Parts: sequence; C-alpha cells; structure tokens
Amino acid sequence: MAGTGLSFDDAAAARAITAIVRHAAAQRDGVVSVAADGESVVVASPGETSLLMARLPVDGGAPVPEGTYTPPVDPPAVDAAGAPATLRTVRGRLQISAGKLRLALDRAADEPVDVGWVWPATGPAVEAAVSRDALLDALPSGEGRLSFAGADKQVVLEAGRSERRLPLKNRTRRRKDIGMPVAFDELRPLVEAASGDVVIGLADLRPLTIESGAVRGMLVRGVPMRWRPQAAAPAAKPAAAPPTRDRGAEQRRRREEERQAREREQEARRRARSAGAAVAAAGRAASQLDAAMDDARQLGDDEACARLADARTALDGATAALRRHLDS
Repeated sequence: MAGTGLSFDDAAAARAITAIVRHAAAQRDGVVSVAADGESVVVASPGETSLLMARLPVDGGAPVPEGTYTPPVDPPAVDAAGAPATLRTVRGRLQISAGKLRLALDRAADEPVDVGWVWPATGPAVEAAVSRDALLDALPSGEGRLSFAGADKQVVLEAGRSERRLPLKNRTRRRKDIGMPVAFDELRPLVEAASGDVVIGLADLRPLTIESGAVRGMLVRGVPMRWRPQAAAPAAKPAAAPPTRDRGAEQRRRREEERQAREREQEARRRARSAGAAVAAAGRAASQLDAAMDDARQLGDDEACARLADARTALDGATAALRRHLDS
C-alpha cells in the first residue's frame, strides 16, 4: 500500500530531488538518504568527494519515508523544474514522482545517513553569488582552478589555457584573491541541482561549498569521505531456560550484558564519528596543500614545493592511520 507521501509544490524542490538521485547514481556505491529534521526533510546524496543535499519544508502531518535507498543504475536526465514532486513509500521502496518522471528506489537501510556533521563548521572567507545558468554555461570539463578575483569582483574558472569570468551578483568587501583546485565535472551536478543564484563559498582551510535556496553542495579534494551506517546491535543468542530458583540472577546477568553491549556500541559509534571527522579534516588539509604546491610551482619556489611535498607525505601517512580506525 502506498502512503500519502510528501508533496512539494515548489518547482525548485523537484529539480533538487531529481538532481540528487542522478548524483547518487553517478557515485560508487551511491545512495539517497531521506531523514526527518523537525519541520523539514533532508534528502541527500553523500559521495566520496562530494555531498549534495536539500532541506525541504514539509507539512507536519505528512509521514517522512526515512531511510537509505539505492538509486536506479541510469536514471533519466529529466529536468523536472516545471513540475511538483512527491515522495512516498510503496511496498518498502521509495517512489519519486515529478511530472512524467517516475523513479523507484530500493531500500538499503532503515536508518538515514547522517550528513549534517560533515558540513564545514567555519564560515567561508568569501561568498560569491553568481547566476546558476551562467555558471553552468561557463563550467569547463576536467580539472582546473576556481578563484575569486578581489580587484575585479569576479569568479574566475581556469582549465588549461582557457579562462572564463563571471560577474558577482552580490557585494563583498574582500579584495584579496582566493581560489582552489576543482574537479569541474564533479562540481557540475551540484550546480544543476540549484535554482536561481548560486553562492560559492571559498576559504583557505575549507572545502568548496555552494548554496542555493534549499540546496547545499560540498566538494572535497584529497582523502575520500567515508559514510558509515550506524552499527546494529548484535543479536542475542537464545539461551536455555535457567532453573526457577536462579531466574532472578540470570535476568540480572542478562541486563548487565545488554548494558555492556550498549556501552560498547556507543563507544564504537563515537570512535567512528571521531575518525570520520578526522579523515574529512585531513582531506580538507590535503586539498589545501595541493593548492599551495600549485601556487609554489607557479612562483618557481622549489624549496617551498619540497617542504610542501614532505608535509603532504606526512599527512597521507596520518590519514592512512585514521582510515584504519574507520575500517576496524
């Protein structure tokens, strides 16, 4: 039986949801997470080097189909911006409707993926607002550099010998240039999910972020992000019924074992969250080291390049140790 589902009359919501499904389908082991958060629902696609999410307001009485779902192998690239969207569960699967588009996603887990913790806690050094359509037209393919030109108040996209510049649609007092290496092919799906203007967040020790209304996107260079589902409590093995006179002691022993198991599980989750946050921070640091080495090479400073390369090697070793904590 299908539930009443969630309906979104805002056309931007349909664009964001369908873009999130396409983003998930393009990831290795990609998933779509649906989670209730107060009076909103968070639909997200957590990838190894990017995150795309939308926080959409919902009717308080509508059920939220919480869970983690597997996207179709090759969802159609349909621009559903002109149609409302609906999310509902049908026989355990997540059904997404937008205009003539119908998608069914198999349930992978009952719990949604926690994506909020990975969003940068520090604000960007500059927020550059540009037109979504103009940014999509200007995005090159492959890898390059995305920068803010403080003197000209422009966003600069460089790939090889080509350069495109976009004027800002907001005012900023910053005059110092700032930029970072970017995989433009990974940035494009995040921009496609947006509607209207896109705000690009840049900082020295921070991933690239974009925001547009309810849509948020993040791009990380370096160590891939690791998203781990919550560990399920171990199933208790059935035990033989104890003698009647020892039943009270047996119940106390069971309660103590269950308490210890819960504590071990909570500690494992805490360590996994800490390790995941540390790996993500190391990835951000690696991207900044890569950017610094690019700048040093342009300056022709071989000594700085060598020191930065040593720091990158040390960071890779520390990251490998942190990843062992995630895998253990």
